[in-house]
Amino acid sequence: MRPGCWTIRARSDGSWRTDWPLPRPDPEPFTPIAWRLWHLIDMYGENRAPEWLDVAPQGDPIGLDDPQGAPPTKAAAALALLGRAHDRWEAHLALVSEEHLGEKVGPVGGGYADRTRAAYVLHMLDEFIHHGAEIALLRDLWRWQHPLGVDAATERAMRGDLTLGDEVESTDENAATELMRVAASYARWELVTALVGAGAVIPADGTTPLHLAAGAGELDVVRLLVERGADTEARDPEFNAPALEWARFLQQHHVAEWLETRASG
Repeated sequence: MRPGCWTIRARSDGSWRTDWPLPRPDPEPFTPIAWRLWHLIDMYGENRAPEWLDVAPQGDPIGLDDPQGAPPTKAAAALALLGRAHDRWEAHLALVSEEHLGEKVGPVGGGYADRTRAAYVLHMLDEFIHHGAEIALLRDLWRWQHPLGVDAATERAMRGDLTLGDEVESTDENAATELMRVAASYARWELVTALVGAGAVIPADGTTPLHLAAGAGELDVVRLLVERGADTEARDPEFNAPALEWARFLQQHHVAEWLETRASG
């Protein structure tokens, strides 16, 4: 955990609490996945929903409004609590009619008294969407900062390690071919080029690097692959299409034009 961030941490009395003083400073510190999950749980499970929507509470509050509640300290517990909190929010929404949504929140909303309940719901949906997206981004960032759970050479290809091109002569031919396929699937075009230049055999079956380069609009890579013997007629297993049709479908017109000209020439 990087120092200086807001997160969920143990206190001296053994309890776990979230870092979140109010009013919040500007700019706010970095907040990792644990903090954001707890914030999302609180928004779904807070008592503001039944109060502002003027419906009966559907179960006890979850999050900061629960006097006995505490932030989860394990990922599995956080996900389970998030599911419960989301169900509580959904249960409150199910009780609200369209006519009711058009009415003002009223005095319970304080400074938002003159806003409609529909405006409140839309605000909450915006909160859920952007916090959910930020959690997903942090998850992806974490994943790519750690081992990916595959063999070392495959991971290097996934990450675009150009030094793989220097090792082709000492690598099994089939392995080098598959590394090129991996590199292409991750758009590591410099590595694809390096592997081709080092003499790796270009895959001729399945979804080939040529399919992927054509669909991505990488004309220089397409030219190189074709010049080094890539099969322009090879069809992928999912769409049964050659590289030219990939370029056409994905509107990579410059690639399609080059492939058409080559075929006709």
